[in-house]
Amino acid sequence: MFKKWMLAAMLVFSLAAVAACGGDDDGGDTAAPAASSAAATSEAAPATSEAAATTEEAAATTEEAPATSEEAASSAAAPASELDGSALDGKTVKIAGPETDSEAEGFQAALDAFADPNGGTVEYAGSRDFETQISLAIESGQTPDIAIFPQPGKIQDFADKIPGLPDDIKATVAGSFDQYWSDLVTSADGRLLGVPNKSDLKSLVWYSPKAFADKGYTVPTTWDEFTALQEQIVADGGVPWCIGVESGDATGWAFTDWVEDFMLRMKGPDVYDQWVKHEIPFNDPQVKEVVQAVADIWFKDGYVLQARDEIATTSFADAGKPLLDGECFLHRQANFYAANWEDEGAAIGPDADVNAFYLPPMNDQFGKPVLGAGTYAVALNDKPETLAMMRYLASTEYIANRIAAKKGGFLSANKNQDTSLYGTDIERTFAQILAEGSPFRFDASDLMPGAVGAGSFWKDGTSFITGAEDIDTMLNNIEASWPK
Repeated sequence: MFKKWMLAAMLVFSLAAVAACGGDDDGGDTAAPAASSAAATSEAAPATSEAAATTEEAAATTEEAPATSEEAASSAAAPASELDGSALDGKTVKIAGPETDSEAEGFQAALDAFADPNGGTVEYAGSRDFETQISLAIESGQTPDIAIFPQPGKIQDFADKIPGLPDDIKATVAGSFDQYWSDLVTSADGRLLGVPNKSDLKSLVWYSPKAFADKGYTVPTTWDEFTALQEQIVADGGVPWCIGVESGDATGWAFTDWVEDFMLRMKGPDVYDQWVKHEIPFNDPQVKEVVQAVADIWFKDGYVLQARDEIATTSFADAGKPLLDGECFLHRQANFYAANWEDEGAAIGPDADVNAFYLPPMNDQFGKPVLGAGTYAVALNDKPETLAMMRYLASTEYIANRIAAKKGGFLSANKNQDTSLYGTDIERTFAQILAEGSPFRFDASDLMPGAVGAGSFWKDGTSFITGAEDIDTMLNNIEASWPK
């Protein structure tokens, strides 16, 4: 029974695929997310994870995070449960989401830490194709009890099929998270549809401290310095970037992350919000200017290790790995990519194999912009055991247990969390950057209607990457896909 809902969803998906096989064979590569710009893991991508800006580097953009010794952090005990888990006794709660591999292991460990002492069982099913599967599952009625969505826009798409959360959980979320997080998943009639589950910090660039030291490169703190660094790498015979966007049905989300980070930096939060809300069209000249700025890096001779047609077929999970061998010097990816480095056995830190720095601002008038994302836990029924797990997922106890699992990395935007529990200075620094981002904005594609954010933006963006569509065709196609 564990995967009954997923098997049903995949059966529907398979039948739909058979029916669709008649002409196009290119639609399956870029359908929906497993990771959205946010949902991924070492193989799928969303949520969050450690990354690595040194305290000194992070201090260029934020106050230094309070340091506690790693030994003290690792030995810090999770709080004793003050939550009522009696509804779990003898029951099984099924949860589905986009996290796989080490991130899934960390999530399952945190779930078990609450379910086991209360006599319950929680079964988590993670899939890179989660977004496709959950959409079909909801439409068919064969759903898990709780779904972990990486896209608030997708949650809003299903608002009429989500029961909403009781007042006590709403109060917990209101007292623990910035109102922005609740606003994103509040229905038109005022129901809270989800609980923030995990947060991502996206405005990061990974690099090799040793490679930088060998070449005499320094971490850039301004856009001019960042541009000069790329030019110097090429002049020295190196390749600045490693880039890949393949991610199963979610192929293309890594491209949207670049566009979003550049939009926030080039045009500022007001235009960013207008773009997300479709108050300016997707083919607006301002959007084209931003996409062109990304293309000027991606498609410039000698700037990217992967050839243009290889970017779309290189797994995002593998894309940064050549950095470890000195084949490239930079890889722009969120903090959750730390799980991928760990899977490769690479150490993270200022004197280690890899580290990361904050992507510099482009325009002083827009402050220190931070692009982020995250996942939300959504209850798809109101059974007592489901709501007991939702109360736990909204608590600081869950955060402590998730950190203690030491699997796949984790960050939270919960204002009441004990940041000293994070195991490294890097994680504590990232948590502070996330909390202090000004302006902070959520991943745009995750906020847009699913047909755009998890559809045309990925699909047509990938076609633009391969050269199958020019920039105007891509933007016009995405604009045409926006729900009327």
